[in-house]
Amino acid sequence: MPAQAICCGECSTPVPAESWNRAGVRCRGCGHIVQVAVFPAIERIRSGALPEAIEIETEASCFYHPSSRAAIPCDECGRFLCRLCEIEIDGRHLCPACFESGVSANKLNVETSRTMYDSIALALATLPTLLTWPVIIGAPAALFVVIRRWRAPGSIVPRTRARYYLAVLFVLVDLGLIGLAVFGIITASRAGAFAGPRTVVAP
Repeated sequence: MPAQAICCGECSTPVPAESWNRAGVRCRGCGHIVQVAVFPAIERIRSGALPEAIEIETEASCFYHPSSRAAIPCDECGRFLCRLCEIEIDGRHLCPACFESGVSANKLNVETSRTMYDSIALALATLPTLLTWPVIIGAPAALFVVIRRWRAPGSIVPRTRARYYLAVLFVLVDLGLIGLAVFGIITASRAGAFAGPRTVVAP
């Protein structure tokens, strides 16, 4: 990113790079004190950035965008690529075609899918409750998935572990209900055993 991209808030005069991250710097245009705080990544050339247009006919152009200036060749096929087409992975720069073929042939270390174990645990804890009896299997299975896959990589899109917590909550409720049902059955059977046979006297 060029230094001209960061300007004074008062007069829009570019703040030079040597004035970044320094206190008490005066703007060259209006004289106001400005302070520009930037991270080192601002000077890093990134893939996927906007391509630059070709200004001279002798400049190399992008294979996919003839009007864009080439920035780097593909490490696999050698095609010239602009910043928009370049895909950096594992320290290599690839064009879209080589990236796609590498993913198809499993030559690249790229995750294309993930198992949502938190959603599985939540489903195992809640869906069997609707049918009552599968809770005996679903609740322990959900608890097993939560314990076994707690540290497994989650969704590629960041999200919390709320589904795991909900699954554990439903498992505890299910196990509590199972315990109450078993206790009720045992209590009822014991009460019937102690009552003994009854003699009914007809009038």
